[in-house]
Amino acid sequence: MFTMLILAYIIFAINWVAGSNLSKQITEYYFNGQSVSASTSELVNYTITGARIVANLLAVLILAKLNPKNASLFALVLLSFSFLAVFSSNYWIYTGARMIMALGGSMVMVFINVYVAKFISKEYKTIAGAIITAAYNAGAALVAILFLVFNDLLKANWQNTMLIFSSFSLIIVLIWFFFADDFNPLPKTETNKNYFYQKLLLESRLIAHVEEEKEYTYSDALKEKFVYIFSLGFGGFLFLYVMSLVSLPNQVAANSTIGFKSAFMILTVTMGGILATILDLFLLKLVVNKKKFLLTNGFMMIASMLIGLYLSNIWLIGSYLALFLSGFFMYLVYPVYLNYPYDLPATTPKQLVMIFGIVWAFGYAIHTLFNIIWSIVLQNYGYVASLIFYILASSIYLIFAYMLPRFDKK
Repeated sequence: MFTMLILAYIIFAINWVAGSNLSKQITEYYFNGQSVSASTSELVNYTITGARIVANLLAVLILAKLNPKNASLFALVLLSFSFLAVFSSNYWIYTGARMIMALGGSMVMVFINVYVAKFISKEYKTIAGAIITAAYNAGAALVAILFLVFNDLLKANWQNTMLIFSSFSLIIVLIWFFFADDFNPLPKTETNKNYFYQKLLLESRLIAHVEEEKEYTYSDALKEKFVYIFSLGFGGFLFLYVMSLVSLPNQVAANSTIGFKSAFMILTVTMGGILATILDLFLLKLVVNKKKFLLTNGFMMIASMLIGLYLSNIWLIGSYLALFLSGFFMYLVYPVYLNYPYDLPATTPKQLVMIFGIVWAFGYAIHTLFNIIWSIVLQNYGYVASLIFYILASSIYLIFAYMLPRFDKK
């Protein structure tokens, strides 16, 4: 079941990244070959990231009403809207269907952790965590390889291409319906507070079913200065990472004079991330000064991205290498950054639930806002100005990572 949900999340990544690669063909189809604004072409990405905000909250309600099997089935059915989107009669219906797809894909990620906590033994939980982290990169890398090898064929008819990619979402629904098992997800006791138990509580909100001694609400969490500092830094990180896979590649390729390929950008960033994910299994336990680690590697991921973009018109190999390094440093940062709140002193699991709920919502909201501004800058001031904004906006990660409290491993 864990494997099926991982495959479902990979399918989500494939459909998101493939749709972004085909955005030019899709908008030309729906607008009869007329040029559209950058904001219009980016609308699908706005709604997908917006859906990821809502999905985290919806997953809580759905899991509270349904058992894990049916909750996951519901998410997979929503994911299959990627198939229905292909038959949309206009761009706005297409965008809505893709947003529903994103709701399902994002909820799948939440429900994966339910199965990890229940079925994956302790000695394999770290590996399971690495697989979950690498799932999106794996899907994006697969799309990149396919577009590198079959670019003309895949772009010849976007509907046929997306039908093939999205059909896998229907297959996974049927497999899940007939073969997935069910179980009671509620923990028997709160005494077991290992990492994956807490992760389960954070991502699925099962803590709502556990009696707490002290009431702690979202209003209380919103009073925490840490929440805003952490969320703003996370928003900068998300903007750097997500844009490098779904919005920037086509723009960089279109403005390169030396044959830069968008698929190579996606592939290099994701392969760097996958390598870092593997190394994370061995390196993260050695990190002592987390704040210094986040600042050093955060600077490297932004600097490498800047160099990669600069070289895209000068030296292809150097550009791809820098982009690979950027993806590598991103995924050295990612697990350490997201585990930072666990070190907050005197913080209960219930408080962490509230903090992470706000962080994910604020983080994706900041990313979406930056994405909209980036589109406006691109449309009105041009490609170079949009790259400057991209790097500057991503750099807020460094500002707010510097403002984080310091927790050293003892």
